[in-house]
Parts: sequence; C-alpha cells; structure tokens
Amino acid sequence: MTWQYRVMNINGQHVIHEVYYCGEDSSLLKGYSANPAYPRGDSLENLVLDLSLYKDALDFPVLTPDDFSR
Repeated sequence: MTWQYRVMNINGQHVIHEVYYCGEDSSLLKGYSANPAYPRGDSLENLVLDLSLYKDALDFPVLTPDDFSR
C-alpha cells in the first residue's frame, strides 16, 4: 500500500489528508486518514520536505469521501 497527501473536500471545507492506495496504481483509492494531516518534521529540513509534499497535493484533483469505498 502506498500513500500521498491529497486535498479533500469534506463538509464544504478543503483539507489535506493522507490518502492510501492499493499497489502502485494511484487510481485505486483505499482510504484516507481519519483526521486532516498537518505539516511536521523532526528537523527544519524534514519540515520543508513535508511542506513540499503538501504543495504537490494541489496538483491533483480534489477528492471527496464518496470517492472511497470505506
């Protein structure tokens, strides 16, 4: 299973969640984190890398809970 940050529209708000996929095919949505993700890192360099992944999430279509078969 793989994951990436994705923007989701939940109850009219755009938030970033960790989204999980089956296998290497990012079109096979498996699930998403129960709570929105927040930037973090054990060093400033790691925080910068994490923020870069957040920025990458903006390049993909916005998801909704209906996109998942929970």
